[in-house]
Amino acid sequence: MVRQYMQGQETINFKVYRAEAEKNKDGLTVRLYYPDKKEEINRRLDENLSWGVNVFKNLIKDRYSVIADSQNPIKPAAAGSLYVFNDGNILVHRRDSRAPTHPMYHSACGGYPTREECSRNERGLMETALRETAEECLLVTRDSTPRLIVPKDSKNYTIETAKKLGLGLETIELNVETLDAPDTLEVYQEDGTLIYSSRAFLDLLWESSTSLTALQLRKLPLSVEDVLPIDGEGMMKDGKFIHFNRESYFLSPHEITYKKFGEVLDNPRVFQTRIINGMPEIYNPQYSSPYLGPENLKVIHPHVWAPEDMLVTCLDGLGISGYKGKKLEIEMIKTMNKLNKKNLIPEINLES
Repeated sequence: MVRQYMQGQETINFKVYRAEAEKNKDGLTVRLYYPDKKEEINRRLDENLSWGVNVFKNLIKDRYSVIADSQNPIKPAAAGSLYVFNDGNILVHRRDSRAPTHPMYHSACGGYPTREECSRNERGLMETALRETAEECLLVTRDSTPRLIVPKDSKNYTIETAKKLGLGLETIELNVETLDAPDTLEVYQEDGTLIYSSRAFLDLLWESSTSLTALQLRKLPLSVEDVLPIDGEGMMKDGKFIHFNRESYFLSPHEITYKKFGEVLDNPRVFQTRIINGMPEIYNPQYSSPYLGPENLKVIHPHVWAPEDMLVTCLDGLGISGYKGKKLEIEMIKTMNKLNKKNLIPEINLES
């Protein structure tokens, strides 16, 4: 339901009808102009394939594009992040088969702001990124009695997620480094007055839904040999937290260098979790045919590589070969294929 802006109250998520992007030597600059009168929107914006293809083409060719107008709105930026370990590995999750967008895709963490402040200043944007990461990614030590890893800057969110899951663990607090980002988000009032600006790895999406996400790369002072992952995503139902228990993947750069969408991940390190009496039982899932791949298509292997847009942006930011400098091209091709009703997955990996 769309509610009208009333009584001077700010809304959290609303339609933005004026926005532009510019590509420069360092990265992207995206400018959003918040309207004085805001239409709150409490759902995802629908995908906008032809508009998205044209935006990507303009950015690649002319290094500039309008990204929102009166007929093609966008929303204030979502935010999220990706964990990077000191041994170069990364932590991703795979969306489940019931996900409303990009089912069975590999993903970074991300979500929309939940408070007014989170769409009004840089601190709020970072708060959204930290909250979403803490909700989706927990780490515990590989000890016989595991302890919960608690990043100091997302301590409250991490503890809250652990409580929802029913974890009763001792904690280890540590500092997490936020890596320098090349892109800039600039947010203005309708009259051109700057509200705030922020550095991030910016992701533009028009396939599956329409969105803008400001991502951070978060480097942990740990290796994957020190920890095990728990995906904490879930939902409240009838006063009870339902844990989705999605798969978490540790991936090294060499596993995904030049790895194309739809190719097989040969020997991925994959984990799921059961919580028993407040303790995590982390295990390697087993699979049986038929296997589901991206878009819930039947595939020939349980682990078909399918990075969605946020993860592609992070891989670009990490300089992974095959992704470095190519996030716009990769998403343009994906959007164009869907517009032309072409299969996103190479036929060789589809189950016959």
